[in-house]
Amino acid sequence: MSAAGTESKPSPISGLGLFATRDFETGERIAPYMGDLLNAPPEVSSPGQATYLVEVSPGRWLDGSAPTNPARHANHACLPNAELIYDAADGHPWLVARQPLAPGDEITFDYGFSLAESLFHPCKCGAKDCVGRIIAAPLRPALRRHLRFSRRRD
Repeated sequence: MSAAGTESKPSPISGLGLFATRDFETGERIAPYMGDLLNAPPEVSSPGQATYLVEVSPGRWLDGSAPTNPARHANHACLPNAELIYDAADGHPWLVARQPLAPGDEITFDYGFSLAESLFHPCKCGAKDCVGRIIAAPLRPALRRHLRFSRRRD
């Protein structure tokens, strides 16, 4: 399933990506992130496995893995062109454009992973300042410092 104005197709970032098929303006809703609400995240069977979980509030998770979730193929990027915003009125998050998007643009957002989560998820977004791990923007400087000081020295 795809939302009006989007399509899923192979991505240069990872697997399938979500792409715009029409123009989107800054602040415009792109697609809802839909799925079953859970009181606890399911156990991940192996590190690096694709995850479609979104924490919508403390202790409440949305499992977006179903094929009926139109936004599930949106990849992470360190310089995303969209963000995931929870709308309490309709009960689920929405991908919202952070900047104008044109047909063919891959729609990306910051997955907001913790340091622990980032250890199992390499980032392949290709951004100039990419730290090489999928990690929330506010945590990237600390990870960058850690990586700089933990490198092997001759």
